[in-house]
Amino acid sequence: MNSGIYSALTGNIAAMKRLDVISNNLANVNTPGFKKDRMTFESMLQQVNAQPKANGGTDAPIYAETAFFTDYAQGPVKQTGNTFDLALDGDGFFVVTTPDGQKAYTRQGNFRLDSTGKLVTADGNQVGGGITITGGKVEINAKGEIFVDGGQVGTLEVVDFPKPYAFQKLGSALFVPADPQVTSQPVKGEPVRQGYMEESNVSAVQEMVQMIETNRYFEMCTKVVKAYDDLTAKAANEIGKL
Repeated sequence: MNSGIYSALTGNIAAMKRLDVISNNLANVNTPGFKKDRMTFESMLQQVNAQPKANGGTDAPIYAETAFFTDYAQGPVKQTGNTFDLALDGDGFFVVTTPDGQKAYTRQGNFRLDSTGKLVTADGNQVGGGITITGGKVEINAKGEIFVDGGQVGTLEVVDFPKPYAFQKLGSALFVPADPQVTSQPVKGEPVRQGYMEESNVSAVQEMVQMIETNRYFEMCTKVVKAYDDLTAKAANEIGKL
């Protein structure tokens, strides 16, 4: 295949992958604690310096691979006044336990009580190792200590990991370390804010701008593919007349 048309086609594929990422970000613009994804083109440009062959092409097309990463920047924090809405001021993650007993980590702090009085996430995952809250007035201080009617009933687990973060997404704004051997460290300071909630770090305006740019890029690659196809057809027809 002509290297030019190959590069244009792989450009189309890259654009489609980027549109998938942008669409997922936009779908989660209102998901508390969601962290947006990005696609990097660094690996795709590695072949730019490839040595040309005798026929003027290169050993590989310019676009070879795609790579993705998650942006862990803190999202906007809004005051809700809800007792079980919690946000973290700065780095760190709440520790939760999934139904299969696996520890996971999240910035999504719109917690609630289940039917048994356990503190759980919006999707029902237990916060920490299981904290039961029964009684009247619930107060959670900046250290994550939970008090009910003045008596302490538990403490939130808030931890952090070495940077740059290397997580896998489980869905529902949950993360697990890509390397199971990585150990977490308790967060120092007093990061917990009761009555606040961290929103998604997705900017709808920025994502829409990137979607428009990516659509235009896709259309440009499509035109290049058509141009090469037209040239190939013309060349075949002209040669056939000789």
